[in-house]
Amino acid sequence: MNATTIGRILQKYNIQYAKIHTPQKGYRNESYKIETIDGQTLNLILFKSEEGILERIKRANAASEYSSNSDLPVRTLYRKDILSLKANNFLQYAALYNYLPGSTIPWEAYTKNHIKLLGKTLSDLHYRLKDCPLELPSVANEYLALNNLMKSYFTNKGVIKASRNKLQINVPIAIFDYLQNVLTVCNKLPDQQPLHMDFVRGNILFGSSKLHEDYSIGDAHLSGVIDFEKTGKGHPLLDIARTLAFLLVDCKFKSEDKVRKYFLRSGYHKRGAQHLTLLNIQNKSLLEDLVNLFLLYDLYKFMSHNPYESLKDNEHYCRTRDLLTARAVLV
Repeated sequence: MNATTIGRILQKYNIQYAKIHTPQKGYRNESYKIETIDGQTLNLILFKSEEGILERIKRANAASEYSSNSDLPVRTLYRKDILSLKANNFLQYAALYNYLPGSTIPWEAYTKNHIKLLGKTLSDLHYRLKDCPLELPSVANEYLALNNLMKSYFTNKGVIKASRNKLQINVPIAIFDYLQNVLTVCNKLPDQQPLHMDFVRGNILFGSSKLHEDYSIGDAHLSGVIDFEKTGKGHPLLDIARTLAFLLVDCKFKSEDKVRKYFLRSGYHKRGAQHLTLLNIQNKSLLEDLVNLFLLYDLYKFMSHNPYESLKDNEHYCRTRDLLTARAVLV
């Protein structure tokens, strides 16, 4: 969207701007850093049109506002009203937020201190949100539906043939019935609460200096958590497994044991406010099953959105495939 249009949107918020920065484009939104003439820095978000997006925005804003009350560095609204933008029968929404400094960093830059900070911050977020009264959709139910989509995709005869011939992989169909049982168990667990469910590299900001005393370890300074659009209700293990799956793929210079140690033990359990009994046999087994689910879902997205011939050059696909093979999910 051009600067003139962005300026008109800011006028609706009675904001006079000095500079509109180049947008950062995400899966569901475009984010504009705005410098105002009175010296403030704000964040204008334009959300892409999709079914149910307004409810997602409202849930995301409510969850981030609730968690911000405990000094967590999360993105919060600057103005409460969400604007409806209509043009040629096309509907889009905009919201104005306080600006969080810092930026995402490449996976090569993640040190053990960055991983520990992720664990601590997710633990603190869970602790803060556990009493949040929001009505939210079930995360397990959402992934039950996605599990059915994956089953349909991987049982397609053309996909089976191409997977074997072009990618040299085979996804056993029995895994989807097993994962269905895992998710059904998750729905029955106690301690259901709001979860972030997208606590991954693209939504975690780090700064070059210490901005929050509680969110700095050594040379790692976490400055913000953004994008609560996938927030839902479920057991914290779902959130933990989603982030752990991302870390196992992204942190290629660290062993799985080290990643688990830094994220789960040193970060989430030791430094965080919420202390799950992560090491009992039942929870440990369930956590690994959920990591498999999220890795398999990422593989499904790679395969369903890209030509198979290009995947051998995609390092994240290759690492996801290799992890699933090592974990005996692929054969």
